[in-house]
Amino acid sequence: MPLVSIIIPIFNREEIIEKTLKKLREQIYRPLEVIIVDDASTDKTVQKINKFIQNFHEEKFKINLYINEVNKGGCYSRNYGILHSKGKYIQFLDSDDFLNPIKISDQVTSLEKSKGFLAVSDYQYIKNDQIIKKCRNDGNLFKRVSLGWSIYTSSPLIKAALIKNNLKWNEKILFLQDKDFLFKVLMLAGKYNYIPGFTSNYVQHDNNQISDLYKIKKPQFFTIILSRLNFIVSFFFKLNFKIILYSLLGILQILIEFNFYYLKKFIIIFFGEKIFFKIKKIIRNN
Repeated sequence: MPLVSIIIPIFNREEIIEKTLKKLREQIYRPLEVIIVDDASTDKTVQKINKFIQNFHEEKFKINLYINEVNKGGCYSRNYGILHSKGKYIQFLDSDDFLNPIKISDQVTSLEKSKGFLAVSDYQYIKNDQIIKKCRNDGNLFKRVSLGWSIYTSSPLIKAALIKNNLKWNEKILFLQDKDFLFKVLMLAGKYNYIPGFTSNYVQHDNNQISDLYKIKKPQFFTIILSRLNFIVSFFFKLNFKIILYSLLGILQILIEFNFYYLKKFIIIFFGEKIFFKIKKIIRNN
């Protein structure tokens, strides 16, 4: 069976990292290579990881720990993980989330059979060990992603050949980086295997989420637009006409979101939040 690389960026997660790694060991698939990139943690995260490695050594479940001496963000850490990965397939995972035991096995089986580059499953939100929301990645994902849908970081399994030396996480994007990166992955793949099942779990909790740990959340419309335009230009001759149209639709969606964001701020400043939410409700109902 081919090696799968699981890439985890981590920063100050001493309280949950052992649980995350124990959950990973429950994957029925082997062999697995877990690449943890610690982004200059200031707590005992590194010590906890090293202790886990010593206590749970397994030949077909290897953990490789890399340490950034300076905090550089989640995107840099994921790119660093891609660079050092050896697997045929790549699985991204945030340090506070987890996968169902069959997730990787089902996706590898599907991709090996079809010789595909991308497999996508469904995901769900978990809080206090309870499912609070389910999200299906069914239907036309090209259209849905172009209109702003998030596949979610850990739902895809990606063939390494698709992204290695081709795509990188944009280190200039500070929030919702997965939407930009996975948009490009989907468009570059041109097709995907959809495997029904809520096998990826986004854990919500009272502590900081992984996206909260690096920078202040703020819109970066122009940065994202430039990122998408650069993608289209770089891979123009590898994309078919339909995919180029979906890629352009994705840029148009960001422009609309940009206008709505500042229209919202204008309405709230001059008319108040109550008026804004009334207008929003009218638009939604119609």
